[in-house]
Amino acid sequence: MIKNERGFTFFESILSLNIMILFCVVIVPSMTLLLQNKESLQLINIADDILTDSVHTYYLNRVDFSEGDRFLNGQIFTIYQNDMMKEYTQICVKWIYRTKESEICEKITK
Repeated sequence: MIKNERGFTFFESILSLNIMILFCVVIVPSMTLLLQNKESLQLINIADDILTDSVHTYYLNRVDFSEGDRFLNGQIFTIYQNDMMKEYTQICVKWIYRTKESEICEKITK
């Protein structure tokens, strides 16, 4: 039978405290960064879906194609058409995420 059962020693307490501090300093910020990247990739996927739908609408019936804003998942996506040259036009989707403006475009030959 062990006679000395008073709990953790001072060394064990300091070691466990250091492990918890290491967890808070290293793991928590990296998880936050991963979650932000996940949100950014979700917005890119939504914008890509909007662009695909817009291109299909443009090809099928150019009269029904409409420029403007779409509000999805708390984010505003702007759809517009760029007439670059006589050879092609562009349909673009633009959005702003955390003060950074992003845009994806698709070239369409005339």
